Amino acid sequence: KQWYQRRVAITAGEELDAMYKKVQEEFNVFKDQYEFPDDMTKNGKKKLLKTLKFDFFKAIRRKIEREKLKRKKANNPASAPKRRKGNKLCDSNNKLRVAVDCSFDDLMTEKDIVKLSKQIQRIYAMNRHMDNPLQLHLTNMQGKTLERMGCVDGYKNWDINLKSESLIELFEPSNVVYLCAESENLLSTFDDSKTYVIGGFVDHNAHKGLAYERAKAAGFQHARLPIDQFFTISTRKVLTVCHVFEIISNFCVSNSWTSAIEKTVPERKGLKSLDDKTKSEETEALKTDDAVKDES
Repeated sequence: KQWYQRRVAITAGEELDAMYKKVQEEFNVFKDQYEFPDDMTKNGKKKLLKTLKFDFFKAIRRKIEREKLKRKKANNPASAPKRRKGNKLCDSNNKLRVAVDCSFDDLMTEKDIVKLSKQIQRIYAMNRHMDNPLQLHLTNMQGKTLERMGCVDGYKNWDINLKSESLIELFEPSNVVYLCAESENLLSTFDDSKTYVIGGFVDHNAHKGLAYERAKAAGFQHARLPIDQFFTISTRKVLTVCHVFEIISNFCVSNSWTSAIEKTVPERKGLKSLDDKTKSEETEALKTDDAVKDES
């Protein structure tokens, strides 16, 4: 039996090698025939070829990964990672609706749309692994964002509310709360009758306050996460789509804003507790007083 398993593994490996060589040959032909824009730089061509090659080899790369996993499981079943079965939205006890508004793709570069699609994938993965996942919606899924999501294998089978319609077509404006860093309203808790919206926007602060202005124009309610109630941030307060969703999901588990924010916000943001800041200021004041006394 062991001999047979080794023989099967060798045969499968040979087949994958042959498939890989065939895909490489096909890509070389495709590369030679591909017409680059006349104004594209040499560096730009290299980057584009890298992206094209990544997409070209996606199918064979997945087969190789599956084959490696099979071999690992055959050699040592205990060490093979167990695939966790995701929890379905319909079975979840959490009825809180969170929507990612994907209506900004006309304002994003191709590179930023790729980043947004990766954040959407991460959000979906986080939600699937929750014991009680949130009722997750993707709205206004069309145009370049939808086209990019087409590169994600199996996204059409996701357990998610994927909609091409806009927020205003799907939900009553009075039941929509748009989460904006610029809002003067502080979010204290969540209401299951509302839909909480995250702007699906990667712009590096180029369109500051745009989601806030759109929310007001559409007649939506708006609010900001209560980060400044508990912490100070040394950089800009705008968080990524992933970070906002992660704070919400962590709050649903812990029911604590401080815990949810601390677990999520990365160190580079310079997050500091207001209590720690007060203690630090008091210490500095004492040092200053002592220095003045010594001088006198």
